[in-house]
Amino acid sequence: MSSNETEEKLKMAVLLTKIIDELHEANEKLDLLVNSNSKLLETYGKLLKTQSSKKSPASALKLEPDAMALLSLPMSLRKTVMVLYKLEKATATEIAKETKRLRAVESASANQLARLGYLRKERKGRDVYFYIEQPLETER
Repeated sequence: MSSNETEEKLKMAVLLTKIIDELHEANEKLDLLVNSNSKLLETYGKLLKTQSSKKSPASALKLEPDAMALLSLPMSLRKTVMVLYKLEKATATEIAKETKRLRAVESASANQLARLGYLRKERKGRDVYFYIEQPLETER
């Protein structure tokens, strides 16, 4: 084996080692995010259990996706909410056309947002429409 080949193999080994180190670092950061999200969901679940209202938890909380609430959502859910601001009322298929993601992904995202109280949904025949409930405006 020539010295050039040995040198190239050594460079490749160093490069692969750097890539592996970066992947480990990224994995650790993802683990932190997953743990933080789990804690948030656990806290939210406890909040829902302590609600004394007999209404559904989502409607009892009347969460409205404001800027801070949107920032606290994962990007995948945030994208769904932003499309619904644009479309106002839409099915998962219509949302998927806008986001360029699968209908099943948008359906799962929209249903999760509805369970969290950010969206409302209503069935019309076979179609389920998702929308953001706007607060009632008060007259001055």
